[in-house]
Amino acid sequence: MGKIISRLLFSAVCAVAFIYTTLGVTCCKNVEKVSDTLIFRYNEDQSVTTLDPAFIKSQSEIWIGTQLYNGLVELDSQLNPVPALALHWDISPDRLVYKFTLRPNVCFHEAESNPDKPSRFLSAHDVTASFMRILNPGTASPAAWIFGDKVLLGDSFSHIAFASESQKPFFAPNDSTFVLRLKRPFPALLSLLGTVNCSIIPAEDCALPVSALRKKPRGTGPFYLKLWEEDVKLILRRNTLYFEKENGQQLPMLEAVNVDFIRNKQTAFMRFISGEYDFFNGMEPGFKDELLSPDGNLRPKYQSRIRMISRPFLNTEYLGFWLGDSVNNAPNPLRDVHLRRALNLAIDRPALIRYLRNGVGVPGLSGFTPPVLFGEAAGFGYKHNLNLAAQELNRAGYPGGRNLPELTLTTTADYLDLVIFIRKNWEELGVKCKVEVQPGGMIRQLRNQGKLQIYRGSWIADYPDPENYLSCFATSNFSPNGPNYTHYSSTAFDRILQQSYLLSGQHRLKELQQADSLMMSDAPIAILYYDKSIRLFHPWVQGLQNDAINRLILKRVRKTGH
Repeated sequence: MGKIISRLLFSAVCAVAFIYTTLGVTCCKNVEKVSDTLIFRYNEDQSVTTLDPAFIKSQSEIWIGTQLYNGLVELDSQLNPVPALALHWDISPDRLVYKFTLRPNVCFHEAESNPDKPSRFLSAHDVTASFMRILNPGTASPAAWIFGDKVLLGDSFSHIAFASESQKPFFAPNDSTFVLRLKRPFPALLSLLGTVNCSIIPAEDCALPVSALRKKPRGTGPFYLKLWEEDVKLILRRNTLYFEKENGQQLPMLEAVNVDFIRNKQTAFMRFISGEYDFFNGMEPGFKDELLSPDGNLRPKYQSRIRMISRPFLNTEYLGFWLGDSVNNAPNPLRDVHLRRALNLAIDRPALIRYLRNGVGVPGLSGFTPPVLFGEAAGFGYKHNLNLAAQELNRAGYPGGRNLPELTLTTTADYLDLVIFIRKNWEELGVKCKVEVQPGGMIRQLRNQGKLQIYRGSWIADYPDPENYLSCFATSNFSPNGPNYTHYSSTAFDRILQQSYLLSGQHRLKELQQADSLMMSDAPIAILYYDKSIRLFHPWVQGLQNDAINRLILKRVRKTGH
């Protein structure tokens, strides 16, 4: 233990020296004359490739986009839609037409790289242009799915320009009113509009080539982009014209946000420990046992030096079973539901969380949808029970595992220990399993082509609604064109899912929970655990929160000094 602490201190000293000798000039140049107590610093180990909201995909990009932009709505700490750029909205009785009244006197950021293009006030026409840009096939936005199957398009996208007002999916009758029309009810629409992809940018920017917006974002958010040296540093500065206030004080409270891009997580963690970064996301695996107790709490000796927030994270970790007739030209035994149930029952999920995850995560004992989205009500799931697993294996025709061909489970190196643990569980049942390690990109490619018999996967919510999880098992979403990678197909499941679109409130949740339980009974997957996010920060950071989608919201954060 003494060696670990010495190594931490030594690395911290080295890190401080490195910062002042190599990065000090850049930092002073771009955040000049700003007290360090007004600058929030963190590291991002993943690249930011774009700041165009139509193309933002990764967490690293979402975090920056959250500071730069606003949408019509945002999600509160409980992930409920609340007003943002829209003051309020009305929904028609048939739930097909949404009418938003916009907040007045909201300014876009000045385009500092182009002084001849000053800031201006937000208009409903900017909302129309922003959403049409996402929907336009010519934009080729990966977020086109948000509206593509939900809104009225007329005969084709090209026909929209000539359609009557009643056919247009988006319409601005005046500067302060925006209308959105659906072709069928979609209860999760407001949650979907709270995603970064639905951020609003100026209409004139929507007409620019895609390449022009990647590094020149203009939003209405609490910060604007000051500097971006790709894979080196990104600096945001305070938007002095931001429209939000907190207890009479204009937001944001910080003057700047400084983001470094150090790929080595251990190096970044050392700098966090030394106090050079205010915040660290996740847990560096090399120090997991040193910092966390087996039940996932911060060990007492660090509680005066570090603060930690651990929250349920809408990320389901699972094993996917390919249900096609064959896999790699061989008969596929996983077509048998009893075999899939046996594999589910053999996994000791609580032990996996305790011994491999230091308590970070909730054992996956219910459905694919994280229980928090069903109001903590547990759905159908599988508990560790080798006796029941053996009975299911007998029903599949493989008593004690006899005559069952060796299975193949594919994973990335990051999850190898977890997969080996599962393999041992299955060996206790008499099931032989070979583990293959592949890069993540290769796994996604082979998975989409139906060439992996069993794969480790995860599903992070695009928006906080059970529908986002359950649509992964709709027959219409078969890969490679959709996220149904197992090729699970159930007429009853599809029918329940479709019925849920016509419902609301608890009636809708009950229907979706029924669909989840039906799918889990058929066992196209094995849930491993529901993830938790860990956020580490120093005592001088105030107002930093977290939620189930692991957002980084800095407009209410302040620092009280080192």
